[in-house]
Amino acid sequence: MGRVLAIRLTLVNTGPRTSRGYGLAGRSGRAARPDRTGTRGIACFDGSVSVRGDGRLPGRQRIRGKVTTTGPEAFTPTDPVGTLSGIRVVEIAQNAAVPYCGRLLAGMGADVVKVEPPDGDAMRRLADLGPNEARAYAAINPGKRSIVLDLGTEDAGEVLHGLFRWADVVLVGVKGSDLDRFGIGWDHVREVNPRAVHLTHTAFGPDGPDADVGGYDVLVQALSGAGFIMNRSENGVPIPTRPAVNDFGTGIASALAVVAALWDRDRTGEGQRVDTSLLATALGLGTALLHRFEADGDDLRSFRSDLEEIRSSGGGFDEQRALYESDMLQGQTAFRLYFRTYATVDGLVSVAGLSPGLYRKFHEVTGIPRPASRIGASSPEFLAVVDEAERCFAAETTGHWLEAFRTVGYPCGRYNLPDEALEDPQVVANDFVVGLDHPEFGHYVTTGMPLRMEASQVAVRGPSPGLGAHTVEVLYEIGFSRRRIEELSSAGAVTPGGSPSEASGPGEQRSIQKGP
Repeated sequence: MGRVLAIRLTLVNTGPRTSRGYGLAGRSGRAARPDRTGTRGIACFDGSVSVRGDGRLPGRQRIRGKVTTTGPEAFTPTDPVGTLSGIRVVEIAQNAAVPYCGRLLAGMGADVVKVEPPDGDAMRRLADLGPNEARAYAAINPGKRSIVLDLGTEDAGEVLHGLFRWADVVLVGVKGSDLDRFGIGWDHVREVNPRAVHLTHTAFGPDGPDADVGGYDVLVQALSGAGFIMNRSENGVPIPTRPAVNDFGTGIASALAVVAALWDRDRTGEGQRVDTSLLATALGLGTALLHRFEADGDDLRSFRSDLEEIRSSGGGFDEQRALYESDMLQGQTAFRLYFRTYATVDGLVSVAGLSPGLYRKFHEVTGIPRPASRIGASSPEFLAVVDEAERCFAAETTGHWLEAFRTVGYPCGRYNLPDEALEDPQVVANDFVVGLDHPEFGHYVTTGMPLRMEASQVAVRGPSPGLGAHTVEVLYEIGFSRRRIEELSSAGAVTPGGSPSEASGPGEQRSIQKGP
């Protein structure tokens, strides 16, 4: 006998809300349609069912209860409704790239429903905060709702179709071969909802020999050539760069693509597929360095010849990269003297000047002689100036150099450890980090939204969801009856989870300016 699903929903009706902002013309093509997203509530499993007499839920609702975050109010825009309020997003993805896109859309007001497998997003399985809870997951997924759906079950397609009909946006991040296998590709979504925007994210792009191959940030660091430039090394071998810059860069690019496609939908009345990939992001982030010009031919041939000699003689990664930097990268004199980090008496300080006027100020502050023009970064004369600069910085404190350089208008800054960055006055003053309270593991501080809007609220709208905490709630919203939800649960297609956090909504983010 299958499991018996018992549900108690604690709800309070707040009446209808009006959609507004990007992509909000709705399925009819009319602007400012009423929001019919249905319910927001707590699903508890205590052996009883408490819903309306007809088995359906009332209209637009949210949870009654106190906000769980602590500290003073964060920046409050004049419009309490996010730009994407009324936009419904289904996220079928794990790890970081697409989930970060979902995080950004949620922060702009979209209702993001994360579809997770029975054992949860891979980030949950780090389990460093308890069963099904982990730091990385909590940081990447605030402000969303979570449902558990086993895509491999016979009934999964029925639930997916309900989600696709409900959604304005479907975010999918899987191997190319899994799009048809699970019925989550654009062709399947378009049959159900031709007005949906479908983000198709792959590791290496939709075409080419690796189109159907799964992959992660470390692989595109290697394939793109960017890793050769930015990776640290150990024992002559490169070490992947962390944080996973291509994952999070792809999340930003994906959010941009989704918002653009929603705007296009408002003009044309049609949805479309948009593609992003880790590889495209890695190449894009390396734009200033990843290029080839006709004038580079002789230098490139010379570099490749010298590189082959190093490799044949057993030279390691550091030696190979040093050759690349000296022979192929432009502006190395600036990066080794004026645009870098120096050790001080009590720590580190970063300086950043890339103009002749700033170069002059650098030498005024430090008192060291200016190197002759047109000498190479590896010349003894230039290296002697660098050595003198390093001794000069090491003789004073970080505070001394910050004051001295800022007095003359030379860009400089503190070099923080990760935990110091979370408490940096500049970071805190702008709510670039925010405090949230989670019902299972308590208070945590995470990054805020990387943008702000004058007239619309942009905010982290609550902590990360418990695994499957909104399964029942969402299934009701998209039209499933109590009985059908029980059948799907008994069959193992869906799994209700534990207690959700407070319903996400404006005001759940709090500044940490006065501490946690």
